[in-house]
Amino acid sequence: SKLRTSPPGAINVNALCQDDAFLVENVSSYGDTRVGAELTSEADWKHRGLYLGPTFENLDPGVQDEFERLLDERGVNESLTLFIPDYAELKEQTVRLAS
Repeated sequence: SKLRTSPPGAINVNALCQDDAFLVENVSSYGDTRVGAELTSEADWKHRGLYLGPTFENLDPGVQDEFERLLDERGVNESLTLFIPDYAELKEQTVRLAS
């Protein structure tokens, strides 16, 4: 989620990294920025009561393509999928050495 002051709201993208690519499962839009961005039990409870829309694969292929282009423009692409496992491994090693 990305926070902005104007216009209000948040977009939440549920995706996974697989085979050097992001697979988008769902995209949700929230009118209340806090509900879309906060990682609290209260915000999670509010999420559960909201309609999250169709799964990404059920959207029109043109909409899927445009949204994937939007993510790519913001750096959510193959380079990031390659970075995430390397960073996770580095972080794990750092924690081990600190123990």
